[in-house]
Amino acid sequence: MNKVLTFLLFCGGFFSAVAQDSKPTLLSLDAAVAAALEYNHDLYVVALQREQAENSATLGNAGALPALRATAGVNYSNQNSDLEFATGQSQVVDGAQSAAQNASLALSQILFSGGALQRTYGVLKKAAAMAGVQELQQMNTTVAQAHSQYYAIALLQETVGTAEVNMTISLDRYERAKLTHSLGGSNATELLAAEVALNRDKITLMDARTQLANAKNTFRSFAGLSADFEVTDKVGDDFAMPMALEAMVEAALENNPGLQLVRMGEETAQLQYQLSQSTLFPTVSAQMSYGLNQSQAEAGFLSASQQTGLNAGLTLSYDLFGGGRSRTQRQNAALDVEIASRRRLQAEENIATSVRNAVEVFVNAQAKYELEQTNVLVAQQNFEKTKERYHRGQLSFLEFREAQLGLLNAENGKTAALFQARNAHIALWQLVQAFDL
Repeated sequence: MNKVLTFLLFCGGFFSAVAQDSKPTLLSLDAAVAAALEYNHDLYVVALQREQAENSATLGNAGALPALRATAGVNYSNQNSDLEFATGQSQVVDGAQSAAQNASLALSQILFSGGALQRTYGVLKKAAAMAGVQELQQMNTTVAQAHSQYYAIALLQETVGTAEVNMTISLDRYERAKLTHSLGGSNATELLAAEVALNRDKITLMDARTQLANAKNTFRSFAGLSADFEVTDKVGDDFAMPMALEAMVEAALENNPGLQLVRMGEETAQLQYQLSQSTLFPTVSAQMSYGLNQSQAEAGFLSASQQTGLNAGLTLSYDLFGGGRSRTQRQNAALDVEIASRRRLQAEENIATSVRNAVEVFVNAQAKYELEQTNVLVAQQNFEKTKERYHRGQLSFLEFREAQLGLLNAENGKTAALFQARNAHIALWQLVQAFDL
């Protein structure tokens, strides 16, 4: 009895959970973008990399701060000693023990390095700044991907709705054909054709639902969503050219994160070249230490000793000859500056070209969408007139089917054109970074 009750309770809970899960969560565009920004793995990784770069950008990591080191040691030995001294005396000690202890505290500071420390610190700061821009770039990419995937789901929901309406029309026509055939008013060929059309429309609906499910699964993985959902925001068609062409080019040259990274790479190359010039100068460092040394021995002249004291000094070092390595490094660093400068010029040209191309794509997508809208209106009118004539028996099944497919294709064409236009708008935003999505 208990087992039966437990089983019934389990089934009740299971079907209750299924019922709850079957009701999808409503997801707005803003909520979808926020979820993606919070969860996206790539964005999380670049945020950690930015934190690493910021942690490394310190004077201490550049070697500009004093170094303080403490050392201590203990040594013990037990040896058989057979000693002869210069005086002619000798000493033999079996198992002679000795011990030594030492401790020291040393402070060192580089006083002059030809600017190497300051430039190393500059390189580290530049790396931290670049990591911040990389995080911004990944954030923008995540926002763009979230918008594109969200709109794809919204349009696929509409596609499923269109396919459902289309299948309803085919089902109604099939039922009419079956009824008419049973009354002797139509031949078997028309009935079979209606059945084939209905099955094809069922397949189309199944495919649309599969595409929608796959798009949702992809976005759940992208944004870290666990439950099923339905998008609530429609894909608006109120987009227009955000700015004049040349204004967008100028904005992209100023705001594009990828271009900013290239420019910062050029600045880093210049810092690296300046750093290589520091090898032309000596390095001067100061040291100061305080130490304690103690020893005890059962053999030898000294049975015990102790030394304490302060030591201080300056050290000058200069690489007089290193096989030409320093000169080669300086020459290569100068070439790196030229390479970085050329890459920056190329990146600026590419950005300007990309913006102009993106504008062309966007304008073309807008025009295509307007034409597809007109096609839907015409196809809808044609379908309504064809349906009336078909129901009056003035048109054949094939003519009615042609009008139905024409409307379906027009609706799908409009949906595809709207998605292309929206994606073109998103791509333009990624390049320009000077208007809202």
